[in-house]
Amino acid sequence: MKVTKNSLVLYKKSPALVLEASEKLDILLPGGKTKSVREKDVAGLHPGPVPDFPELEKNTPPGEPESAWELLRGEHTNLKELAELIYGEYSPSSSWLTFKLLNHSPWFSGSPDSIEISSEETVSARVELEKRKADDERRWKEFLERFNRGDIQPDSDEIYLRELEMCALGHKGSRILKALNRKQNPENAHRLLISKKIKTPFWNPHPLRLDIPFEPPSYIPAEFAKGEERLNLSNIETFAIDDEGNTDPDDALSWDGRKFWVHVADVAGLIPIDSPADKSARERASSLYLPERKVPMLPSEMVAKLGLGLCPTSPALSYAFDIDAEGNISDFSIHLSTIRVTRFSYREIDERLDKEPFATMKKICTAFRGGREEAGTITINMPEVKLHLDEEGTIQITPLRDYESRNLVAEAMLMAGSYAAVWCHERGIPIPYAVQNAPDEAPDGSTPDYSENFYLTQFNLRRGMKRSRLTLERAPHAGLGLKSYTRVTSPLRRYPDLISSQQIRAAILGKQTRDAESVLAAMAGVETRIEALILAERRSNIFWKLQWLALRPDYTCKAYLVDRRERQGYVIIPELAYETRVALRNEIRLGSRVRLKLKEVNVFELSAVFTILEVLE
Repeated sequence: MKVTKNSLVLYKKSPALVLEASEKLDILLPGGKTKSVREKDVAGLHPGPVPDFPELEKNTPPGEPESAWELLRGEHTNLKELAELIYGEYSPSSSWLTFKLLNHSPWFSGSPDSIEISSEETVSARVELEKRKADDERRWKEFLERFNRGDIQPDSDEIYLRELEMCALGHKGSRILKALNRKQNPENAHRLLISKKIKTPFWNPHPLRLDIPFEPPSYIPAEFAKGEERLNLSNIETFAIDDEGNTDPDDALSWDGRKFWVHVADVAGLIPIDSPADKSARERASSLYLPERKVPMLPSEMVAKLGLGLCPTSPALSYAFDIDAEGNISDFSIHLSTIRVTRFSYREIDERLDKEPFATMKKICTAFRGGREEAGTITINMPEVKLHLDEEGTIQITPLRDYESRNLVAEAMLMAGSYAAVWCHERGIPIPYAVQNAPDEAPDGSTPDYSENFYLTQFNLRRGMKRSRLTLERAPHAGLGLKSYTRVTSPLRRYPDLISSQQIRAAILGKQTRDAESVLAAMAGVETRIEALILAERRSNIFWKLQWLALRPDYTCKAYLVDRRERQGYVIIPELAYETRVALRNEIRLGSRVRLKLKEVNVFELSAVFTILEVLE
């Protein structure tokens, strides 16, 4: 069809009236807008004139498309012929309505210039498809009606509810939220899942939002290679000292009168480099510790086999420090060993620190601590609590006690990591070093003094710290006050520790260690996954603290103001180890102790609102 003035054309699937036809076409669109287009951008529908544009569907006959299809089966046709067969006339209105049938009916498809008549099989398939779509739409509307009145059937509605749950876990879009005219985001999806009782109020979505595996690994542990020589240290009293309830003890200490020993579970002996078990541990990067559950990096069978003190004797990688008569470290060596471990809690050992062998261990570790302090170690003591859900689902928040024995064990672990780093460096063994740059100094080179308040001091120390990182280049860890450091003492629950243990173990046995490129490949992505785990733990802890607060609407507490931005302050609540912002009505000195009153808890946004009742000091 030749396109002329006053003819009806198709432009981007909408009808348009040609106002002028020259080198370009001036067309009028149904909304009243005009546009200049090329002739190749349109398709002719009717030569015109078009008296009723844009009301082309007004007062039109119903038409008989199925009858037209039966007449045309096996033939070809054009828009004019098809419009006449369906509507009994070829008019601007009938040509437009006929076009609408193309690709939107079971009988015809194509374009105005090329119309295809569907086969009987195609028509049957399309009719069935449309029926299914209509049934789906009917069921969807029925579901929405029931959903709005709270009549939810978890099994039959799972197809709809699953999408809402996925939105709560961070996936884009939710048909339910869209239908309810609510913003489609994880927080609103979470809120709706709880309000409709699809999930319990204690459902924690935060780890799953970060795509963290929630099920423990399930492969079968291997066996130790035969013929490996081990130093028999089972006659030396050896102590695994942990928090009460610890289920994965991977380090222990002993003193034999001459050597101070730091023993570490020999995980590398059952996880060869690049084995399926190694790749599984690498993918997980670390164990996940949540108040409601623990997701280990390694299978429970392997932990039961390797955990120090979980069997009568335990295979270990033992770090030996020779102590001379003056109490100094005179030599260092690493051995494969067999040890016999007795397990204790920090509380139990604190009561025995003045007795042997703990008094000597404490003296050795205190001396090491003194060296770190001389090197400028930075210790940050922010409040810590232990979150726990008991069998009845009660949330318990307990301040973490600063046991002396906890500090003893921490120093021993740092000793092992520090000396292991030197040992590997001297032998040219590539390992992941943990490094940290020194905090920025003040412009005049001085160190700011925040000593007027403990929490203010700790907050500013933390804020000034640089991020630690893993690297193959040996460099200092400023925060720890160490010239070099590698993590080796938690291979049951941290993959970087396992990498270093694998390298050390291979070197002890005279086997080939990984080269730098291989270690770098093993480390790839591990830091990112560990950061995700830390974030999951942090958000989960906030989630459970907010759940605890939600049960206590009249809660009041003491807090410390540690930062201020105009009329908003930042406070630390020590008894909860919780930090939040508060509105400041008056000028309050930094470091002030204030009394807060809980005003509002929003579990879904991970926030709580407090008001300041009074300034205490």
